[in-house]
Amino acid sequence: MIKAIIFDCFGVLTTDRWREFVATLPEEQRQAASDLNRTYGAAHIDKAEFLQEIYELTGKKPQDIDQLLDNDAYKNVELLKLIAELKSDYKIGLLSNVASNWIRDHFLSQEEQALFDDLVFSFEVRMTKPDPKIFELAAERLGVKPEECILIDDVEYYCDAARESGLKAICYQDLQQTKAQLDKLLS
Repeated sequence: MIKAIIFDCFGVLTTDRWREFVATLPEEQRQAASDLNRTYGAAHIDKAEFLQEIYELTGKKPQDIDQLLDNDAYKNVELLKLIAELKSDYKIGLLSNVASNWIRDHFLSQEEQALFDDLVFSFEVRMTKPDPKIFELAAERLGVKPEECILIDDVEYYCDAARESGLKAICYQDLQQTKAQLDKLLS
């Protein structure tokens, strides 16, 4: 029986400008840029190192990358409304590969943060998706078993990793598709 639903932030609760940027890079730079972002998200390098290494890799100015990351605040208001409805019946979690406290400090209002029973941020726990331990930690902090959780994420290989850890998963494409799949899993 499902007892908890865990949401990703970037690409689910927001648009994902970082992924859009990486998609514009030449093929040979994409993986390195993604790896750097994951390293930064797990707090293994600081922001200055991240920006410098991205500059060296892509030639994109650090201030442009910094602005790209800071302006990633396009809320999925309709999804937040659905989360508010789900909260009466399920524990709600947020699991994000994020390198700072931006989600708490700038993105979600206090009322929106209150929709979540727990927030797991990669920079705080020093691991990132798709590490199986982060999915197990998210379930544990909600007080449920992995098999009692659904992860909603926009990255298919994160969904695959969550499934391998025992969670159900929905790869977010849009609200209508996600709601239909969620209804199936919850019925």
